[in-house]
Amino acid sequence: MTSRSSKIAGTAGAAWLALAAWCAPASAQGTPPLPATLPRAAVASAQTSPTAPEEKRSEKGQPVSYGVEVQLGSGHADRGLVISDRPVVQAVTWVSGSVAAFSVWSNITLGETTDGSRPQILEMELTRAHEWRNLTIEPAIRMFFYRDPLSIDSSRSIESWLYLSYHAGPFRLFTNQSVDVLAYKGAYFGEAGIAFERRLSPRVEVGGSFKTGWASSTFNDVYVGIDKSALNLTGVDGSLRVFAKPHLYIGPYFEFSTTVNRAVRAELAHPTLFFVGLVTGVEF
Repeated sequence: MTSRSSKIAGTAGAAWLALAAWCAPASAQGTPPLPATLPRAAVASAQTSPTAPEEKRSEKGQPVSYGVEVQLGSGHADRGLVISDRPVVQAVTWVSGSVAAFSVWSNITLGETTDGSRPQILEMELTRAHEWRNLTIEPAIRMFFYRDPLSIDSSRSIESWLYLSYHAGPFRLFTNQSVDVLAYKGAYFGEAGIAFERRLSPRVEVGGSFKTGWASSTFNDVYVGIDKSALNLTGVDGSLRVFAKPHLYIGPYFEFSTTVNRAVRAELAHPTLFFVGLVTGVEF
């Protein structure tokens, strides 16, 4: 490991631990919408996490990678639950070395939503990837802060994540697991699916995924209002990237998801969602 990557990983880790120590004594006020997942660009989130995103991790021979991505979307949802049904601006920046990856993500809703809120979200994540042949295992710690300037609602919490993926030719099989360890202890959500990315030309790349997700009774009680474990959702997403320069890209994306369980569906104002947007970013 180079001294440069060691310094970056150490700085990211120190910043994370300091923030975690500040957050730990806090308790949530009210029940906020879910924390947001990192873009990819909001689509490859199968990202999910979604964390720094898998496609943004350092390649072999490249000790450090970093970048910034900004997206304008027609709305925002996390794990099948609509947080904003109004246009949003989201930005993520990340640095990834051979030891760990650290990312900061934010969401700003541009107008008042139909439920009278205007979600603002800040999220930080520290991940470490382990690769063995075609299998990638990424444990992660994610901290989120939620605030609604139109009301007194605010919260912050910490989630533990585990990202697993298996590369099978042009496709990637994945499963992501999360559990809240602070404000909503035991709130668990899992998802699994299949994703792909393909270069149509040196400058054009397409990608997409299909996934299904399930949640514990604690998760649904906190975020939906029903104390019931269930198979929550199924969804698809897709994206197109055009590289104007080797490190600069722009392109559209879409995201579709629908709630499967009838009891959970009956509690939601938006059980089915369809969002579109435009993403631009630079990565090195």
